[in-house]
Amino acid sequence: MPVANFDRSLSSLQGATVTISNSTAYPEPGKASIELLFSEGSRLRADYWRIVTGDKAGLSSFDHQQKYGLPASINAFKEVEQELTGKQVTNARFDLRTGDLCFSFEGEVEFRVFNFTEYEVWAIHFPEGTGEYSCYAK
Repeated sequence: MPVANFDRSLSSLQGATVTISNSTAYPEPGKASIELLFSEGSRLRADYWRIVTGDKAGLSSFDHQQKYGLPASINAFKEVEQELTGKQVTNARFDLRTGDLCFSFEGEVEFRVFNFTEYEVWAIHFPEGTGEYSCYAK
């Protein structure tokens, strides 16, 4: 992976806002693949992710449809949509050690995309036609 080019493409996301696509519920708990559409034309599909707010880990894709003793099951799509929609990206980076993607948003919100298999668990495509897949990132 030519990291310099990928880092440059990720940095172009700074200032972009996000909308969420694919927010339809999967019937199985812990399944919450999602697509983020960036206002500058990029798109990210992520199978495994987590939201971090301030200094506290929050909701993750693994929480989708889980009940955890709550009155209703968690709708991870709805929660991530409420947390990220319309917020500006302040930083986007690729973690060389893990192959994870980390997106910082205004309001001390982070969206972290996990890469922990050799399978394609995330894919990002940029408007100029370039992109990257998690299975090539490690």
